[in-house]
Amino acid sequence: MLKYRDRVLRGQKQIGGERKLYMINRMQCTNGGCRKLHRQLTDGMIKFKQYAAEVIEDVIDGVISEEDGLKNPCDGSMKHWRWWFLYNMKQMEGHLRSVEYHLHGFESVEESPRDSLLDKYREEISPGWLGKVCRIVNNIGGSLRAAPGYD
Repeated sequence: MLKYRDRVLRGQKQIGGERKLYMINRMQCTNGGCRKLHRQLTDGMIKFKQYAAEVIEDVIDGVISEEDGLKNPCDGSMKHWRWWFLYNMKQMEGHLRSVEYHLHGFESVEESPRDSLLDKYREEISPGWLGKVCRIVNNIGGSLRAAPGYD
């Protein structure tokens, strides 16, 4: 169980390096002795990422690339985001399947086990798929891992 604790500012970079500030809620765990703080992120925010989910999504989908000559985000960040996504794809797929099965049951899920729910989200919720997937993963208590060295 979480209870409201306070609000904090969170900065977020947009394309071109413009920075926006958002006021987000911090919630505190009331389960036993845990007392950990959790930030309520919007669909436009990804845990541990300073850029907007839309920017990272555009890089993953190939809308923005190194050839565009942008200074923000830099080439290294774009390469890292692609590697981070590839590293976490199976994790995202597993969490989406878990939620789908929990909500609709094993018999009523239309997709075959071979069809990717992540690909379905990418097609049906565009733009905005990455933020929604990350929010689902975080809300069910899952986490996406930091990718090891990508060079």
